[in-house]
Amino acid sequence: MTHEQLSADVRTFRGSIYRLAFGCTGNRFDADDVAQETFLKLYECKKDFKDAEHKKAFLIRVAINLCKNLKKSSWHKNRAELDEDSPASGCFNESERVLREYIMRLKPAYRAVIYLYYYEGYSAAEVAKILKITETAVTTRLDRARGQLKTLLINDEEVIS
Repeated sequence: MTHEQLSADVRTFRGSIYRLAFGCTGNRFDADDVAQETFLKLYECKKDFKDAEHKKAFLIRVAINLCKNLKKSSWHKNRAELDEDSPASGCFNESERVLREYIMRLKPAYRAVIYLYYYEGYSAAEVAKILKITETAVTTRLDRARGQLKTLLINDEEVIS
């Protein structure tokens, strides 16, 4: 892969990969690291991709794996989180920001399927292939995530009232 091709791929896919990484990690610094490492893996990859969607699916799979590895690392388990505002808070209107906060309260597995299904527009079957799980697992996670979001919204509404 040439530097020019990598630059074009970064311009094309960086938003999607960063949003996915941020959704999985919950902070911008880890998301930056995951996104950078994802594109490094693409640069090192000797694979020929059929088309842009095939390349995007590869990048998403790599990013998800890197997020999982980060969460399992001893460094990640033994660090303290700093309170900070979302780096993308200025990019969303108020209702999108509130929904994003609720989504961030879900388990990473649920956040991943929500992101891929609703934000990236993949079908349940496509999400299953990307995450290497069954389509039934995807639909189950989507259903559970929706239920948890509904519960969070109802409970917070009662607190506000």
